[in-house]
Amino acid sequence: MNEDYPKYFYKYRAVSNSDDLSKDYAIDALLRNQAIFSSRKNFNDLFDSSIELIKPTPREFKEIKSLVGKDDRRLLSECIHKGLFTPAGLALINGFEESFNETIDSYGFMSVSKNPVSNLMWSHYADSHKGFCIEFRSEFMKAEKVSYQKVIPKLNTIDLHRLHFKIYEGDDIGHQIWRALRTKLDEWEYESEYRFQANNAMGRIPKGKKFIKIPYNENFVESIIFGCRMQDDVKKFIMRHMPGTVKFKQAVARTSTVEIINI
Repeated sequence: MNEDYPKYFYKYRAVSNSDDLSKDYAIDALLRNQAIFSSRKNFNDLFDSSIELIKPTPREFKEIKSLVGKDDRRLLSECIHKGLFTPAGLALINGFEESFNETIDSYGFMSVSKNPVSNLMWSHYADSHKGFCIEFRSEFMKAEKVSYQKVIPKLNTIDLHRLHFKIYEGDDIGHQIWRALRTKLDEWEYESEYRFQANNAMGRIPKGKKFIKIPYNENFVESIIFGCRMQDDVKKFIMRHMPGTVKFKQAVARTSTVEIINI
């Protein structure tokens, strides 16, 4: 494993149903050893994993037509007339974009951080320090570092058409797409995020849904860190129901900083 790869990853969670902890969404998933993998459509950042799709030109379509077989050449001929896209051509292009977006929207991601003492993370994702943070052992998680930049990535969709017509290997476009799916605007850099994508064997998100729950081994968890403002009854409930191998820690407010201590 890369020596720069964090030893632990942290998942901040809010508690939203303090009246009935057994039915709280985050606590229920924690006690059942379930990780929540979200579609990009469920991300709180409007631009997270967004990709600006650059439409192909008629000239690029004409170049494809010269490289494909007779049946595909006939299809592509119906897409262009006098140097412009026909309604059939525009429908084909829009269909490719819709199919691409549906596929990407079905991918499940779990976002984690390498930083357990971020005041902003505790505030934004753990209900202003009233929630908790799961400390995962990173050896069990193939997460990749998120990149932060000023603008969202772009993708020339002509490469999707070349891939469809088997005149393009596709390795490079696959790398482009994966890089785009772990790119955020630089205003989010404080999150120190890593992103874990569920593979096909783990599951895809059904159309119309925004997330799936995927079980994990309880040994993947090193500890549960309680927020500075978490209520005592919530702490006791979690400690009473978690496996005995899991450690418990407490986030405490120091002068201008957050510190994690063992309890």
